[in-house]
Amino acid sequence: MVNKRGNARNLIPYLPKWRHLPTKSIRVPEIFVQQVLEYARQLDAQKPDKRIEIRQDFNAVVVISPCDPRGTFQIKARSIQGWRFHRESQSWWYPMEKIEEVVAAFPECVLDENVKDAIAMIQAKKALRWQLEDLN
Repeated sequence: MVNKRGNARNLIPYLPKWRHLPTKSIRVPEIFVQQVLEYARQLDAQKPDKRIEIRQDFNAVVVISPCDPRGTFQIKARSIQGWRFHRESQSWWYPMEKIEEVVAAFPECVLDENVKDAIAMIQAKKALRWQLEDLN
């Protein structure tokens, strides 16, 4: 039945089941369907090796990356003021004030959703501040 009063505001957005998009249909023997799906879901749920996250409880930006044997990643990580290296998690921690500098320094890292939201909020605050300065 057609919803005559339907519009974009009252539609429920479609949320994909997969984190990694786009998806592709494949043909596999029926006996392997469950095993292939379980393996694909396990791969999809894994976090990327190089990523930037926000730890709310410590108010810190965390860069997680595998060890670089040449040391170029470590040199880049130490160039940002306020760094701390955590041996247990093998990650670099920075104060929240350095979030833009951290993201700019590590373009190869995947950004967590919280990081994207924080950067958008910082940019919105800067734009609002510029508008207020223009009015004065």
